[in-house]
Amino acid sequence: MSELTIIITIIFIFSFVPLILAEISRVKSMPSIEDFFVCNRSLSTFLYFFTIYSTWYSAFAVMGSSAHFYLNGPVYMTTFAWNALFAICLFFIGRRIWFYGKQHKYMTPSDFFQDIYRSKPLTLLVTIILFVFTLPYVQIQFSGAAYLIDIASHGKIPWEIAGFIFYTIMVVYLWAGGLHAVALTDVFFGTLVFLTMLGTGFLLTREAGGIHQIFHELISDDVKNVTISGAEKDSYNTVLLWLSMFFVTPLGALMSPPIWIRNYAVKKEETFHVIPLLITLVAIGYIGCFLAGNAGKVLDPNLTDSNNLIPSLLVKYGSQISITLLFCGFAAASLSTANSQIHALSAIYTVDIHKRYINQEAKDSTLLKAAKWSVLFFSVIIYLFMVFNPSIIINTGLLALSGTAQLIVPVLGALFWKHSTAAGAFTGLICGVATLLLLYLIIHIEASYCGIIGIVINAIFFFTISLTTKSEPKIRARIIEYKTEFENRN
Repeated sequence: MSELTIIITIIFIFSFVPLILAEISRVKSMPSIEDFFVCNRSLSTFLYFFTIYSTWYSAFAVMGSSAHFYLNGPVYMTTFAWNALFAICLFFIGRRIWFYGKQHKYMTPSDFFQDIYRSKPLTLLVTIILFVFTLPYVQIQFSGAAYLIDIASHGKIPWEIAGFIFYTIMVVYLWAGGLHAVALTDVFFGTLVFLTMLGTGFLLTREAGGIHQIFHELISDDVKNVTISGAEKDSYNTVLLWLSMFFVTPLGALMSPPIWIRNYAVKKEETFHVIPLLITLVAIGYIGCFLAGNAGKVLDPNLTDSNNLIPSLLVKYGSQISITLLFCGFAAASLSTANSQIHALSAIYTVDIHKRYINQEAKDSTLLKAAKWSVLFFSVIIYLFMVFNPSIIINTGLLALSGTAQLIVPVLGALFWKHSTAAGAFTGLICGVATLLLLYLIIHIEASYCGIIGIVINAIFFFTISLTTKSEPKIRARIIEYKTEFENRN
């Protein structure tokens, strides 16, 4: 099988299947903004699981995890722990977000904040945070998919062209079917991603001589390759790294716009009773990333760019058929997250900006047009980002998650603490995000560290300001009302 055949096969698969599913979605969909963004709140457990899984397992998660295992060793085993924390949060927090969204017809995270805190400055701040930290995360997804094609074709199809093809396909099926189209394609993408994670790990492990040989060579080189990274010299930093990655990654994902919107779209509460178990179980896919990262240390111990670890090793050691199948899986990881992020950005623009600030009297048909055109607009913008900043740096993904994770503080306040105030939420978010950006951009601390420190600063200011400012009766009444509604929902 020639290189050109490989590329044509990949592009055909990612053109034909999503477009067929988009047509199915178009036929079944209703021409309404609620259908486009939250699937008329009728998402089944099956579709919810696959679209959550596919959004959660991004190019950052799949290729980035392997790269992290390559660079940092066993410390990155926190992937299994944070997957479990993400699942638990979906049950305790996601379930409440679903209930309130269904009761009050929310479609974006900002709807939730506006309804509880009754503060336009806070709502606008939340919208800005979501935009700022979502855009780079989308960009690295497409950079990852485009680079795969470039590497697989040995430069015959430049990554710019590959990225353009993928963007075009995504715009077509998003335009046609909204969230329903995304959810259907995520069943296809999610299956590919899971099989690819395991398949890549086993393939590279075999090429490296098997698990026993890999660990024998790693131990012979340096025993710390198979122990907690840095345990002998700097245990404090090791513990902090574990804690920061354990909390920041799942909380950042939970607070990201795509996850919020999918929670709103769920049909029945029973979905949240089974999803945590399913999300925890599919974490076994990370075994493949663990194997791939450690096999990479043996096969190519001096790799200069860990971001290209998986593509470069597959091209070097894989057969033509295996390269085709596995590259399809990695491209699926990129596109399944990117389509969700673009869809979420469209929702934020349409509901939080267009309807709230530009045309408050807009009819549903007008908003639907705005939603579809915003899909195209954001796709073009992010494509240009990719062209001028072709990065798939691991820390970029961690920075994005660290930014959205800041929202967990005012969310928990709104759900569980009746003394929460808009001033506390606003000040906490400003201080948390400012701390994050200062530490990351100026002091150059690792993104996950910055994220957890930002959350701590955020929480301190949130609680301090909320307790020292004048109580806001409307907010207190709303929080109590919400709690009562949830407790008496049955």
